[in-house]
This record gives sequence, C-alpha cells and structure tokens, in this order.
Amino acid sequence: MADIEIAYPQTTDFDSYKTFNLYSAEVPKPRVGGSGPQYNSLLDQYVRQSIGAEMRKSGFQLDVVAPDLLVAYDIAVDTSKASSAGYKFPQGFGYGYSFWYGYRFRYDTSTLFDFRPIDELPAGTLVIDIIDPATNELLWRCYADAYLDPSTQDEEYVKLVVEDILSEFPPAS
Repeated sequence: MADIEIAYPQTTDFDSYKTFNLYSAEVPKPRVGGSGPQYNSLLDQYVRQSIGAEMRKSGFQLDVVAPDLLVAYDIAVDTSKASSAGYKFPQGFGYGYSFWYGYRFRYDTSTLFDFRPIDELPAGTLVIDIIDPATNELLWRCYADAYLDPSTQDEEYVKLVVEDILSEFPPAS
C-alpha cells in the first residue's frame, strides 16, 4: 500500500471526543446518465464494520443517538468514463464512489489547510473522514492509495487498509 496522507487542523483537541457513529448516507441509487462502477453493498459492509472495529480499538464508544464524532468514507473511482455534462461539484467534492450513487457527504472542509478533494486522488484510494456533528466541520481526513476496486470482495484486505488508516487516529496530543 502507498503512503498514508493525513490532514487536520493542528489546534483540534481530539482528547475531548469519546463517542462515534458512522455518517448516515443515502441508500445508493444510480444517477440518471451516470456510469461507473457498480455499488457493492458487501464492500460497504466490510468498510463500515472495519471502521467500527478500529474506532472501538482506539477507545471510542459507539453512540447512535448523540455521537461526538461521525465517520464517513469514500473511494476514488476511475473517471475516464465520466460524463459530467457541466455538473459543478460543491467545493471539496468530486468523482468518488459516492458521487455515482447520490451518497454524497456535505460537511465543511474549509478548516483543513492541506485538504485534497476526492477527484484529485488516484482511483482506488480509500478516504476516511472524521466530522464534528455539532459544527458539521471536517476535523480529520486520512487516505491511502489502496488500489480498492469497488467490485472487490476481499474482506481481509479491506480490514488491513482501514486499520492502516485509522492507526493514525486520533493524532497524538
């Protein structure tokens, strides 16, 4: 796996956060005129389970009612077949696994100095975002060029990639 890249505001006190939940995404459905990889519910399940396991290993408790943090993920996809038809993405977003299926996250990325949007990342890159639900701000982003193919069903590989990424969270005080 390639190097892991991390972006977060250095002033954030991650010690104050104790609970998490997974970011609620819309049920995936193809966009009209869109093309791209098929949504893989098994891959989604593997990533989400792995994220939950790693967050619990780091001492965070699952709280589905009022979590301190939300965790989202995306996978950069090949855009060579994309037909954008003049579509303008909101700042910080681009072609990712979630674009093709209306599974878009809408949180503020302005606090990250070295933030890179999904469309600037190589296909197969797994991105994990940590969001403050109270402010809707992106607090931490980490990604790895993991060569993930949305059609993959290698649960062990997905676990390793997620483990590598979340081994960097929370950052040292």
